[in-house]
Amino acid sequence: MPLVTAYHRPASLDEALDLLSAPERVALGGGTTLNADRVPSDLEAVDLQSLGLDATTAAGDGRVRIGATATLDAVRRCELLPDSLRELARLEQPSTLRTLATVGGLVAKASAESLLLAGLLAHDARVELAGPASDASLAGLLAGGFPPGSLITAVTVDPSGRTATARTGRTPADVPIVAAYGRRTDGFVAMAVTGVADHPVLVDVGDPTAGLDPAGDFRGSRDYRLHLARTLTARVMQEMYP
Repeated sequence: MPLVTAYHRPASLDEALDLLSAPERVALGGGTTLNADRVPSDLEAVDLQSLGLDATTAAGDGRVRIGATATLDAVRRCELLPDSLRELARLEQPSTLRTLATVGGLVAKASAESLLLAGLLAHDARVELAGPASDASLAGLLAGGFPPGSLITAVTVDPSGRTATARTGRTPADVPIVAAYGRRTDGFVAMAVTGVADHPVLVDVGDPTAGLDPAGDFRGSRDYRLHLARTLTARVMQEMYP
């Protein structure tokens, strides 16, 4: 992302929403994407760090609420979350960036290869929004886009269930070409897959490639990615149903 030309630091959520109503202004969380290089732009940054959106707490309905400006490292260290989800936070970025990158930024960026985003999907993530839009499921927002004028304030997840993950990359240290993360609760399975669409997606465990048409690249063709989606989903299911 390009270098911003102006900086704003609102003291309240209302002030932030007012600032963000201008099209040239964008929300700034950890700064690992926005302002990450030196290419000039007309964008202005609205820094969210003074809004108190960084807390991770237990919600009254058994869910865990992760504030939008909570860092990936905070997720990694949060004992309210399952170990499998914390491990995905560790794998998401190197240590130097985990202490900066935020959950809200992760959701807004919606990277097709994000392991943590896949984990959030499988844990029935819901996104709390401020502004004209109401709260919505993460899956729905990724599929339909984020409403203009809205600001992510938190993500809530259901931490329960048995989980498993499988992934394939060119080397163990590489970002996976395709990865699958599954969560099993009381006979229900949620399976999320990366690397097969514009963003991580929930798939049907009985037919995990239905409706998918991934773009191939130098790491793997369309057919290879579909093959991995089927194979990795089967491995995750085998681990959750030994």
